[in-house]
Amino acid sequence: MKALCSLEELKSVNGAIKEFKKLYPEAYSHLKDLLKINRKAGYRNICKLVLEEVTPEELKETQA
Repeated sequence: MKALCSLEELKSVNGAIKEFKKLYPEAYSHLKDLLKINRKAGYRNICKLVLEEVTPEELKETQA
């Protein structure tokens, strides 16, 4: 899947992920597992839930 942002932005995000992993290795491991296990829900939906932008019910309503 091709990214919509620039290579510089992707490198910045990758650096932030590496820093998070270094600072919080256990939390990183749990987050990685959560993403793998719930891949079917979709990464955008998972992000919206993590950021508390929507509820599961609101996500389901928008799909109807």
